[in-house]
This record gives sequence, C-alpha cells and structure tokens, in this order.
Amino acid sequence: MMLWGHSAIASEPFYAIHVYEDIAKTAPNSVILSAFDVTLAQKCHAEKICFALHVKQIKELILANALGASYFVVTKDIALHAQKIADTYLFDGKVLLLSNDENDIEFAALHGIDGILFESGIRHV
Repeated sequence: MMLWGHSAIASEPFYAIHVYEDIAKTAPNSVILSAFDVTLAQKCHAEKICFALHVKQIKELILANALGASYFVVTKDIALHAQKIADTYLFDGKVLLLSNDENDIEFAALHGIDGILFESGIRHV
C-alpha cells in the first residue's frame, strides 16, 4: 500500500492546483492534484505531466482513467466502489483514499485500497 503525507514516511508532496498555469509554480516532476477538470486533465496528459484527480462520483472515476490520470483521489464514501472498479477494469492509475486519520490505514489495507494520501501530503499552490 502506498502512503503519502504520513509523518513517519518520507514522500514527495502532491501539488494542488486550480488552473493549468499553476503548474509552473510546482517542483519539476511533481504530481499535480486538482479537482476533476476535463480540460486540465487533457492538457496534463498531452504534456506528459503526472497528475491526480479528486473524483467525487463513479462517472468522474471512469473519465479520469480515460483521461490518463495516474491517481484517483477519493473520499471514504466511494473508496470501496472505486477500488473495485479500478481492479475490475485494470486501471493503470491508483486509487488513493484522502484522509487525515491514521486509523484509515487499517481500513484501506483490509479493503485493498491502493493507498492513502494524507492531507498533510498536499501542498497548495
């Protein structure tokens, strides 16, 4: 299981952006995180930028995969469904549970979630 932003584990942050131009303010080769945005995802994919999309619905998950997202950041309410779909359809991207709670490590492990992105692992641009 992958863990980003946990205090005991060194990891590169995800850079939360609002518009494509914010990418210029991030570190080279970093992972870009944004709310679900088709246009931004298309630009990132075309430029071969590693990106994560915060998806709130299963439809967004399916589209995020088709748009080439490397990571699908989800909340607990859709995490189980998202992981099952990602496994069934052999998504290349990984499902990450967005969390502030260390106890979610056990939840994610028991349910086969690919990883956790703790909110402390996100830098806002």
